[in-house]
Amino acid sequence: MKNAVGLDPKVVREAFGHYPSGVAAIAALHAGRPHVIVASSFSVGVSLDPPLAAFFVQRTSSTWGVLSAAPRVGVSILSAEHASICRQLASHDKEARFQNVQTEVTEDGALHILGAPIWFDCSIFAVHPAGDHYAVQLLIHDLHLKRDTSPLMFHRSQFTRLANGAQLACA
Repeated sequence: MKNAVGLDPKVVREAFGHYPSGVAAIAALHAGRPHVIVASSFSVGVSLDPPLAAFFVQRTSSTWGVLSAAPRVGVSILSAEHASICRQLASHDKEARFQNVQTEVTEDGALHILGAPIWFDCSIFAVHPAGDHYAVQLLIHDLHLKRDTSPLMFHRSQFTRLANGAQLACA
C-alpha cells in the first residue's frame, strides 16, 4: 500500500527511524488518573519568546483527547535510566502504564516522571493538522534542568544512549 505521494509508509517509517531523537513523556493528571503519551517527535527551541516546544501526535490517539483537555501537561525528557519503563509508558494497556513509575504532579495537574533530566510544565499553545497527525505547540511555564544526566535516545526502533567520549569538531 502506498501513501498519497506514492511512497511505501513502511519504508518512510524506517527512514524516519534512522534519525536519532530524544524521548519525551507528555503527561497530566486528569479526573484523578494519570495519562501519558510517549513521543520521539518532541522538539525544543520552537521559540524563545514566548518559550515554545512542540510534538506530533497521531490523530487517532485516544490519550491525546484526554491530555488536550488538561489545563497543564508535564513534559519529561527521559534519561537513559528510564529505558526500562519507556515501553511500559507507551503500552496499549493504559492501566499498566504507571505501575511502579515514580511521578510528581503540579497544582495544575502537570505530571512529571521522577529522575527526568529535563521537565517542562506546559499549556497547549496551538494545534495544527499535519497529515495523519496533529502538530502541537506547547507554551512552557516552568522547567527543571539537571545538567549531568544522559538522555534516552530512540534510533532504528531501539532505545540507546549518547556515547560518553570526546566531542567531534566541525571543520
